[in-house]
Amino acid sequence: MTYQQPYAYPYPPRPARLPAHPRATTALVLGIVGVAGFFILVLPVIVSPLAWYYGAMAEREAEREPGRYRRAGEARAGMILGIIGTALLGFAVLLLVVIGTLTVVGATYDAGYGT
Repeated sequence: MTYQQPYAYPYPPRPARLPAHPRATTALVLGIVGVAGFFILVLPVIVSPLAWYYGAMAEREAEREPGRYRRAGEARAGMILGIIGTALLGFAVLLLVVIGTLTVVGATYDAGYGT
């Protein structure tokens, strides 16, 4: 007695994974550089607003074109890191303005000591 091969049903095709938006990775990298760079050297925090912008743009375009890009977590993470870095940048600028103002006021007005 010979056994016949069972009829093989073809597996349904797996949906191709859509690529992430090209600016999603850029937003993530800029966000990491901005936030981590703030604690090492204050200057890299300047790129944080760009991370926020690129992340928001990638998120909007992925939402607008769901068949072309997948909604990548990189875009959202880059956007959040950009927001945090921009807040740190705003705090640093505010701190510099306050220190500068206090320095100018202290140098301009003499309290009368030493006369």
